[in-house]
Amino acid sequence: MREGRLNSITLLRRLGSHSRKDQTYRAIREVGRSVRTMALLRFLADPALRRRITAVANKVEGFNGFSA
Repeated sequence: MREGRLNSITLLRRLGSHSRKDQTYRAIREVGRSVRTMALLRFLADPALRRRITAVANKVEGFNGFSA
């Protein structure tokens, strides 16, 4: 988009089609997969992060149980 080869409307149309053959769709999908993998590896490697996430998840689950 910066280089002027692709406008935002065309990009959104390509991504919205979910075409497995579209190179832009495939590239962004792979970037998303690598970001998800990095987040998972960070979660597994950092005990403090796991404790914080578990505490927040328990708090949310407690609230959901209370509201039900």
